[in-house]
Amino acid sequence: MAFLSSLHLTGKGKSVGNVTMCGLLLLGLMLLSHTERTLAKDDAKTVWKGKGSTAKLKEIMIGRCFNYLGTINPNAGNKDCAKLWEAFLNAFSKKDPCKITEEDYKPFLNLAGHDIPIDQSIFWSQTKTLILQYTDIIQKVMPLESTLIGYMVDGLNWCGKLSSPDPNFEACPEWNDCVNNAMHSFWRAASESYAMKARGEVTVMLNGSARTDAFRNNSIFSEIELGKLDSKRVTSIHLWIMDNVDGPDKESCGVGSVAVLEKILKEKKMKYTCKDNYKPIKMIQCVFKSDLPTCNLGPPNV
Repeated sequence: MAFLSSLHLTGKGKSVGNVTMCGLLLLGLMLLSHTERTLAKDDAKTVWKGKGSTAKLKEIMIGRCFNYLGTINPNAGNKDCAKLWEAFLNAFSKKDPCKITEEDYKPFLNLAGHDIPIDQSIFWSQTKTLILQYTDIIQKVMPLESTLIGYMVDGLNWCGKLSSPDPNFEACPEWNDCVNNAMHSFWRAASESYAMKARGEVTVMLNGSARTDAFRNNSIFSEIELGKLDSKRVTSIHLWIMDNVDGPDKESCGVGSVAVLEKILKEKKMKYTCKDNYKPIKMIQCVFKSDLPTCNLGPPNV
């Protein structure tokens, strides 16, 4: 600010106005420079240890968008892939990567959203690989990762930084570094949107061999999706409790945390069925491990 006192604002008319405007311009440039240096310092205060944003993030997401709309699910409707990218980027651009809210992603979710066919909603916890294998084979279910919203970002990393509008390609917070990190908030928001569109019969696949509970209190399914399943829209829920093909058999229908989930469904007055190691899924597990005793399945009982 000292430089202003050194300006000789003397004279009349245009000379005073010009000097004043020049001084204000210089002040603005100095404030802008100071702000940028402050933001850069703020970014440097925290050294994240997680992977940075995926290289070519924009190109990958726009490419996936065109592929999805053109070949995978043309019924998703007319979408502007470039605008979807901009809406997605705006959710975390020039923001603290640990202060991204679910609300920040609403514009993207609204633009990219589409209906889920009746009876095709399927939820999972600790069984992602198996769910996607089943989806590829049966092609009659649509998990979140098979919607446009999920397909565009599945398997990618992203976050922003205060000092730049671009994604941070160097490092991002890890999943548990902060609750409101860019990816955590996205998947919570996307999961809520997905669950609210479930209609008809719904399937839930849980891991009966998980080191933790099959139905975890802190999972996205427990915290977000389950509460958004409405008995007015959802006619029944099919629980599939799948052990790892080589064990152990820790939890099953009516046992442990699965019993807790069943109790919740009863309290919500939702019809449900529960099957342990559903045979069509077990057959997929056994494709590459057919020599294991648990893979002596006999004829499938669908």
